[in-house]
Amino acid sequence: MQLMHCLASNDEVGLIVFEKNLSLLNAIDGTKLNKLEKSVGEINTITAICYLLNRFNSNFNVGKSLTQQQSALLASDIVEKYPYETIEDVVLMLKQVRQGILGDGKDYKLDGQNVLAKWFPEYLEKKYIEFERIKKKENSDSETEKNIRSNAVHQFYEKRKAEKARKEKEEKIHLEIDEMIQNMDRQMLEDTISHWEKQEEMKPFLNYLREKRLVVKGDYKF
Repeated sequence: MQLMHCLASNDEVGLIVFEKNLSLLNAIDGTKLNKLEKSVGEINTITAICYLLNRFNSNFNVGKSLTQQQSALLASDIVEKYPYETIEDVVLMLKQVRQGILGDGKDYKLDGQNVLAKWFPEYLEKKYIEFERIKKKENSDSETEKNIRSNAVHQFYEKRKAEKARKEKEEKIHLEIDEMIQNMDRQMLEDTISHWEKQEEMKPFLNYLREKRLVVKGDYKF
């Protein structure tokens, strides 16, 4: 993954670009810390979070810098307390603190109290609100797709029903035409054809009636 590659290689520029384009949606779909532990190991996971903490600490900590032991302990606490959140959450949380989006705007000291009891809970509240919004939208979209599919099926059967009714009507009219011409001569047939040509409702059956010219024998009557 891009983030872990940046952290493993201390690629600060790559991390800045990744952080710049990171959103809550990306964080929600990111790699959970417990899964990351299984993938790269506990030591590498804690080391990655330590890098993020120290990076933040070097720019914003108003007190003395965290020691390596303090960074490791805080990173371990984050993994232990928030195993189902993502490594992207850690990046985005620290970014939002840095930008003043999280926190009271006064205390930027990096310690367990701020990270575990203030910043992360505040960040997660925003994250879960976004998560619920996405889920509601997905459910709404799913319901819309379901309705579309249902309407498509309904329209399909309605068309089949209409087509069946049309064919049944056509067969019925054809039978009536067959019966009608049995007592017709050629002139009566031509008169009927002329009459049907003027009636819109009979035009669909004109071709079948005209075919009866091959059947009806006789001479014209003048």
